Amino acid sequence: MAKKGFVKKSADEKKQEVDHLLSLLDNGVKSFEANPEKFKALLEMQAMFRSYTFRNTMLIQAQMPNASYVASFKHWKTLGRSVRKGEKSLRVLAPRFKKEKDETTGVEEQKLIGYISCPVFDISQTEGEPLPIDDVRLKLEGESDEAEIIYAWVKLLAEEDDCSVEVAFANGANGYYRPSSHQIVIDPKLTVNHKAKTMVHEYVHSQLHRNDNSTQEERECVAEGVAFIVCSYFGLDTSDYSFEYVNGWSKDGGKSLMKYGTIMQKAASAIIADIERIATSLPTPAAETTELQNQAS
Repeated sequence: MAKKGFVKKSADEKKQEVDHLLSLLDNGVKSFEANPEKFKALLEMQAMFRSYTFRNTMLIQAQMPNASYVASFKHWKTLGRSVRKGEKSLRVLAPRFKKEKDETTGVEEQKLIGYISCPVFDISQTEGEPLPIDDVRLKLEGESDEAEIIYAWVKLLAEEDDCSVEVAFANGANGYYRPSSHQIVIDPKLTVNHKAKTMVHEYVHSQLHRNDNSTQEERECVAEGVAFIVCSYFGLDTSDYSFEYVNGWSKDGGKSLMKYGTIMQKAASAIIADIERIATSLPTPAAETTELQNQAS
């Protein structure tokens, strides 16, 4: 089992390393260049799905915050996909019209008489034929020893805080943190490396964002930034994923990312210290790493 990432460093060495990784994150996010193939796939996806009104967009987000591509049951069928059994539909409002004859002109016109609720489903609720976005979906590949250890230690940290961790279908996301039940869910389809990175990301949410009023931009940039620093510190490079993720959430392409720098530095340093505390006081949690390997197979 790899030990490099768990060599105890002095306080000064630790601060220098965290600051260096924070600088790498800042430069990596700012210099990130969009993949033209991904842009093409996004345009193709946009053409496949109808646009919703602002009101319906808000309705969809309220019912499923992670929703991305939404369509009716029938439309998913035309795309070669079917809604998974047991999935609960989202509801949007569709206008209802009635033909009425204009008393002056005698011409029949469509008159809006109200709205009806219609069922729709997000792509995460479907299965079947691949779509253009599937080939360029952001993911972190690999099955490293470092990732197994990081996942196991951070899971122990979460459980110390009475935050349960469940490996289960994550509603189309890689994982999520549920503040109401103080629970982390990690999707089982992820690679070991991706599970470890997501575990740190959601743990940051559980520590910093349970009851705060920060913006979604801040929450996601901070959680992913800290995940990059912590994972990199212990030998797992997540830059291929993290730079694009933070760039996507940052409204200005990462130019003002360092406004969250102090928050990320403090949070990453605290998590690193806690991991080192557990790593030196407990044996390597072999059962946890074996479980993670089994989930990936």
